[in-house]
Amino acid sequence: MIARRAVLLVSDRPAWVAEVTVGLENAGFAVAATRPSASVAEAFAKAPHDLAVIDTAGGGGAWGVAESLGAWRRILVVADGAAVRRGFALGAEDCVTEEAHLDELVARCEAVLRRSAAPPAADGPSSEAPAAVYVDRRLWVNLESHQVWVRGEPSKLTPREYRLLEYLITRRDVTLGHDELLEAVWRRKPSPDGQPEVLKQYIWRLRQKIEADPDRPRIVVTEPGAGYRFVSQS
Repeated sequence: MIARRAVLLVSDRPAWVAEVTVGLENAGFAVAATRPSASVAEAFAKAPHDLAVIDTAGGGGAWGVAESLGAWRRILVVADGAAVRRGFALGAEDCVTEEAHLDELVARCEAVLRRSAAPPAADGPSSEAPAAVYVDRRLWVNLESHQVWVRGEPSKLTPREYRLLEYLITRRDVTLGHDELLEAVWRRKPSPDGQPEVLKQYIWRLRQKIEADPDRPRIVVTEPGAGYRFVSQS
């Protein structure tokens, strides 16, 4: 018999706990719930759960609980985009806004536990799996749910714009040539026609949505004669 994955819900909102409990239990999780308090970390350590879902949007000292759990796996439910960076700074595995559908929260729980349960890859330069979330002072990009937040606000990218951004992020700080980007994002083979206008257009459109000043880009920069580079920040 396969052991059920155990999730601890921490929230001051009984109605929210009841709804989320049903969704998680239907997905095969064993759920325990508690209100935010100074004793949550101690209780979590005595009867370890696989994951804690902490409702910081409900208040009641939940941010303190999120910090006190230290290295334990945590997903934080946050009120808005401004709280996303704070959540990741505390070491959260993932953050989701309170407006998110219940199915999304369940999917996030499954994704976090799936990543943590994955066996280590073989030794070698490519053995480290790519991070599921990219976050810096400007951007938060969830590479599994395809959500993009720019300076604390959600950004609506088209599927092609997102694929271009995702490819740049996964190869950040490396100059990528036009042919490589076309082949990776558009599935087009290199052409002798020179720099493709379609790529220039999509880079321009992406900059309009993620750069503070699209005319002076600092995130996706042009390397003259070579291609484009995503400039990461801590």
